[in-house]
Amino acid sequence: MAETRDPPVPHSESSDGVPEGERPRILTIDGPAGCGKSTVVRLLARRLDALAFSSGLIYRAVTWLALHQGIDPASASEVRAAARASRIELVERDDAIRVLIDGEDPGDALDSTRVTEAIHWIADDAVLRAALLPLQRRLPAGRLVLAEGRDLGTVVFPGAPVKVFLTASIEERARRRHAELRDRLGEEHPLQTVLAQLRRRDENDESREVAPLRPAPDARVIDTGDRTPEEVVEAILEKVPREWLPQRR
Repeated sequence: MAETRDPPVPHSESSDGVPEGERPRILTIDGPAGCGKSTVVRLLARRLDALAFSSGLIYRAVTWLALHQGIDPASASEVRAAARASRIELVERDDAIRVLIDGEDPGDALDSTRVTEAIHWIADDAVLRAALLPLQRRLPAGRLVLAEGRDLGTVVFPGAPVKVFLTASIEERARRRHAELRDRLGEEHPLQTVLAQLRRRDENDESREVAPLRPAPDARVIDTGDRTPEEVVEAILEKVPREWLPQRR
């Protein structure tokens, strides 16, 4: 495969160049793993009647695809070829955007330790990231979208009018991830193992050459370590334009 042609996802129109009235309204929420992004987005979506979108699902879906097909995630050419040969699409389900691979939703498998440990190979591939960028921007017009990830405020939607960056100590984030693996996914791992995994993931996210994890200059940084999810939601609502709030009847 030539490096600069045949992107692994179908060509699509992005929000760039679309008339202002037809663009989706975007609120970006970036931050490292375990900082509470998903929980906050779920709560905020209810308050704002918004659609939740996690860009990480796209990279997780491609990682899952590689593992599912027995491809070494470190083999960039094979991963790109598999992604190019597959139909990757975003669909709305229950007020959230899911990622389908050839019509299949991998579900909770995307959050498994197996996928998490291999995702950095996909996330660090600059060619693949560039090819997946139009797909990330293919969001429904007319809806407020809460987009969470690592580089949404800096790369994917740099013009978003509201940007938030969540953070917390690595110890607190490890505790949350440990509980999620146990309670939601049924995976039992020592807390120290989860802590070590998060350290490696932080290093990968912060040091990669393309789209490293960092707050956008105009993002509001919120430490979630000493706040409840509801308190974080209230802090974010302070930045939301009045016209984005649901009209009371």
